[in-house]
Amino acid sequence: MAERGISYAVANQQEIAPEQNGLLYIPNGFLTPGFIATVTCIGYDREIRDLHYADPDNHRGLLEAMQVPYKLTGIDRYQFNRVNQGVNYSPIQMLQNAEDVDAATSETNNSIRLRVDAQPGIAQLCNVIGELHDNVRAHAEGMGFSMSLNWNPTNPVIEFSVADKGQGFLRECQRIGVPEVVDDESAIRWCLTPRNTTKDKDHDEFAQMIPEDGMGNPFEGQAAARPWHDGNNHQGLGLAKLMQLVTGYNGYLWVATGDTLMISSPHTKE
Repeated sequence: MAERGISYAVANQQEIAPEQNGLLYIPNGFLTPGFIATVTCIGYDREIRDLHYADPDNHRGLLEAMQVPYKLTGIDRYQFNRVNQGVNYSPIQMLQNAEDVDAATSETNNSIRLRVDAQPGIAQLCNVIGELHDNVRAHAEGMGFSMSLNWNPTNPVIEFSVADKGQGFLRECQRIGVPEVVDDESAIRWCLTPRNTTKDKDHDEFAQMIPEDGMGNPFEGQAAARPWHDGNNHQGLGLAKLMQLVTGYNGYLWVATGDTLMISSPHTKE
């Protein structure tokens, strides 16, 4: 069975969602979390009205359990209790606010800890997952999605995926004026380099943080304050740390932006 991953989803966007307010076409093959999160993001952007399955027997139940049709159409047709949610998988979660970030991070990290909690570095991985969720929430303007899935019982795999319709690495780097970044590939490499970050520096990093829905500034006249989500290390420290953990533990990492896909594996150590 052909594997449908993030590279397939990115390369075939037009075939998967050919028109605004149309259908989201799900192809044959094994659907990875990278594929599912990416096509959900594409479908949401194009305001699809329903899903069409090339292989409904294998895919309809899976995507309904993952809440993909529900997030895209508002209709939840899944007829069973999601007893394995937060255990074997974290369903598609739209990252629009702090509560979404908490839910996605909690369920993803719980499914990871249930299997590999004794491994060194897992606490760091869980922290990075939370940071990536929060960065997408802060920068993608409600157009970010996350999910995770544990699969392949004979050789267990935990796959976590985040997709968003933000500006992309290249435009973020151009926005802050990084001279060595000239295309999508150099933007990926720059953003994966430790200590590189596209976060804004237009505030006091030691300022008190106030909630996004806070009324006024309770610290006025005493200390500077800034909105809670400012200061995220979007496409900076979180990705660099994730890259370090992936290479250190022989994992795989796919990073796609613009027209470029970078893959790091135990064979490449990219």
